[in-house]
Amino acid sequence: MKFKLSDFKVLNVKTSQRREVIDYGVRMIGAPLEWPETMGKGIKVGVIDTGIDINHEDLQGRIKEYINFTSSDRQDVNDENGHGTHVAGIIAANRNGTGVVGVSPEVDLYIAKAFDKDGMADFEAIAGSLIWLAECNVDVINMSFSSDYISREYYYLISELYRSGITMVCAAGNKGKNQESDTTIGYPAKLEETIAVTAVDINKERADFSSIGPEAEIAAAGKEVYSCYKNNSYAVLSGTSMAAPAITGAVALLQAKSVKKQNKKLSPEEVRSVLHMYSEDLGEAGKDPEYGYGVFSFGRIRESDSVSKVAVESNERIKKPPLLFRNLMRYQM
Repeated sequence: MKFKLSDFKVLNVKTSQRREVIDYGVRMIGAPLEWPETMGKGIKVGVIDTGIDINHEDLQGRIKEYINFTSSDRQDVNDENGHGTHVAGIIAANRNGTGVVGVSPEVDLYIAKAFDKDGMADFEAIAGSLIWLAECNVDVINMSFSSDYISREYYYLISELYRSGITMVCAAGNKGKNQESDTTIGYPAKLEETIAVTAVDINKERADFSSIGPEAEIAAAGKEVYSCYKNNSYAVLSGTSMAAPAITGAVALLQAKSVKKQNKKLSPEEVRSVLHMYSEDLGEAGKDPEYGYGVFSFGRIRESDSVSKVAVESNERIKKPPLLFRNLMRYQM
């Protein structure tokens, strides 16, 4: 089974950015409101993509571990495509006075390179990435890619990771609307175990390329998003691939907030409850196929203990069963 990155547009590339920029997507999600309390320190974020520019000035100190599943050289995660670096920047670009700032600029990134320079990946690379990230005990995984099909083995992996307590955030896809189908959302975003993220523009209008369907859960900025890019540069890209990492960064901040206030992390179910509760309802009233529950924002969390109210006291983060990875290894080629 082959995977391909959803088509995305590179609109502008800059070789440098001296003045620090907080892109509209980071502001839309209300991340700066949380930064005085937490920037995500101590939270582990996994990214499955085209690799990363490990020398990018805005990602220094953020990359904890990395691995390459596209070739025999496991340590070569150089991003020849640019997609993975852009995604990583949206999540975690440093707040250092220059360049751009990510949603959660103090998280630890765990980079799994599964896609080559042409944006292609096979199941073995995706499976290997998921298993490796689970072994790294990450808290949230970003998957900014989509497929029309899913195998039983792939679904099994996703299900196991969800049961182990890992939140998975996925791009809905860039197929827009289709009059012949009620959904254009691809896998893994289509699965109940993942959070499907659709894209909006600066005015919170659905981006015309954004896939829709009943699986849509949350919307975030995905049109003309400014972030890090390959070769230590910066670029404006469009796609639901850009919307998903904004939510991934938000999940990291929620987890850091929960640890600080409750000394525990939220389960995937609790994370989703918070996202749903504090999203601005857009489109049709209630959950709809274009925006899901709407655009999440920390600005809508009025009380400092709001996350605590959602968490169930008896529901501590699920511990990974000892045999989990022995079971998963059956699918690692």
